[in-house]
Amino acid sequence: MSQKIYFDESGFTGNNLLHPTQNYFAYASVATDDDEAKALVDRITKKYNIQGGELKGANLVKFSKGRKAITEVLDAFDGRIKISISDKKFALAGKIHEYIFEPCYSDISSLFYGIGFHRFIANVLYMEFIARGAGAEDLFAEFEGLMRDSTRPDLETIFSSSAVAQHSDTIRLIREFAQMRHQDIRSELESLADGETGKWVLDLTNTALYTLLANWGTEHDVLTAVCDHSKPLQHNQEMFNGMVGNTEKLFSDIGGDRHPITFNLSGPIEFASSHDSHGIQIADAIAAAAVYVFSGARDDAADHWRHIIARQAHYGSVIPDTDELRSQFRPQLNALVLQHLHQRATDGISLTDGMSQAIADLVRSLKFSPFHMA
Repeated sequence: MSQKIYFDESGFTGNNLLHPTQNYFAYASVATDDDEAKALVDRITKKYNIQGGELKGANLVKFSKGRKAITEVLDAFDGRIKISISDKKFALAGKIHEYIFEPCYSDISSLFYGIGFHRFIANVLYMEFIARGAGAEDLFAEFEGLMRDSTRPDLETIFSSSAVAQHSDTIRLIREFAQMRHQDIRSELESLADGETGKWVLDLTNTALYTLLANWGTEHDVLTAVCDHSKPLQHNQEMFNGMVGNTEKLFSDIGGDRHPITFNLSGPIEFASSHDSHGIQIADAIAAAAVYVFSGARDDAADHWRHIIARQAHYGSVIPDTDELRSQFRPQLNALVLQHLHQRATDGISLTDGMSQAIADLVRSLKFSPFHMA
């Protein structure tokens, strides 16, 4: 028997991950059925006299009465919730690795993922953005603009706006590497330019939904996904349609962590309006609560929600991990790898030939002579 999972989001800004007031994106899911969801929504809307008889999370979090309603939702479905939440600026930093670095060594990308180079780039850029701003902020804005208009002809001078007096050495290395490898980046962007995937390339919805479904698939053999209408999802159904009727359970071990990557859908994703779907209303309230908590709210409701959400908001979430930069070995290794990639790009030699041995040599040298990062 198929398990229905309802999905909805909060904080959607599409390709605009630098939105000045919407810093977080949450995609929430809840396992329930139509009858249970309707009964709960009807009871809560009557109890709290919620206008329109519909749960709208963005409105509920603004008022004490609405937050009490969300508390009842979270308590009722605790243990049947999965949430993916992303810090948008950190997600954008991760996209910089995905579209600036990875195209340059795509044939051996698993080698770099294995040492956490993608995490290093994302975390160090995010910290540059938050701590110093100068250079990093311009780099982020220019990258986002590039991804919105991938046809620009001047990739040879990409990130020139980040060449300011206050820039860090890391920003300089990334900027110069991108300029020297602009042909690889151009080829990657051209592959996106004509399709709907490129139109929503920075949006976080598809990845969040896929990750949530994969994790639900470890608990239920067959899933029926019901989502609120979403342009990014409706434009890109291929990877979800490929899971219809799939019974193979596969996992990925990239980066040293084990993650499910398949699931079994009973049919194509179903789209419904929140007005017509009580399950989507519940998911909407949960997503709004997650954004409210992660945005730093401090009140009785947020304190109560924080413990529930923390247990159920780690499914594909894209959140800064400062421990990635605090540990001794990994950030040192990846700082050296960045320098090594920059040097190879400067010399005009292959970024892939002998790279496995080069990284092994860097590991060996670090064990004998570690250094302190600034």
